Amino acid sequence: MNCGYDLEGLEARGTCPECGRSILESLAVRLDLETPSFEPVPNAPRVAATILLGSLGCVGGSLVFAVLLFDIVTSLGTELPLSMQVSGWITRWAPSGIALMRLLAFVGTSTGCVAFLMLLPWRRDRRFIRAKILGSAGFALWLALAIPEPTTLGATMTSLPAAMALLAIAPLLRDLGPRSRAYRNARATAQRIGGLLFSTGIAGGSSLAAEILVRNGPDDDTVLFLRIVACAAASLTLVGLVYLVLNAVWIARASVRPLLTVAETFGDESTDVRRPPTSGD
Repeated sequence: MNCGYDLEGLEARGTCPECGRSILESLAVRLDLETPSFEPVPNAPRVAATILLGSLGCVGGSLVFAVLLFDIVTSLGTELPLSMQVSGWITRWAPSGIALMRLLAFVGTSTGCVAFLMLLPWRRDRRFIRAKILGSAGFALWLALAIPEPTTLGATMTSLPAAMALLAIAPLLRDLGPRSRAYRNARATAQRIGGLLFSTGIAGGSSLAAEILVRNGPDDDTVLFLRIVACAAASLTLVGLVYLVLNAVWIARASVRPLLTVAETFGDESTDVRRPPTSGD
């Protein structure tokens, strides 16, 4: 808290070897929800549930990007000598896989829309108002794109509602994210939404550029390259969203389960067993 020294591995009721401050003071600042470093969040369980359901909704909605994967596999099938067994497997299972992903995308985007519309409480705070509007509008648009028959252009357009949903989750994550430090270290709790926004933009931009090239004239090599880039970026986005769900689970746990204060966990610092003995001891 005072000097930035790494206290991991030291005894909690000791002192910092760098500046001599009590380690319990630093623990209280980092972990104790009753200290001023944690701003009070009204209806924290509902906000945490919104983060969790919104994260799950993003994972489900991102399955619309799977259309890009099937398009790339089809394109590769014309360029690479795939075996008859692989080609037959793709032909046989692709329709069922697309149908399942459409169902999961519909359920996921519906869940996210309901979470931001009904579960997230209203607060007279610009961040929360912006989060509610962006989240509700983003998931509603995402749901509208998930309902029709999947197309490459439809999958491309989902990058916009995905970015809106992530921008809605970001301030909620900043408010409640530190609470999960009671169960994990600070490095594990850190996740920047900016990286997810960047990969989402790359996926949507590359796919849109490929669609423009297809409509304006044949350029098979460039189109195939752009679609591979879009698929890779969408895959990285999906990995990041899964990690976001795991973070949301820990945040929900920390918001629902009552946490002990540092004083309750370690006792009164004045009873430290290593204090100098007095004449009455």
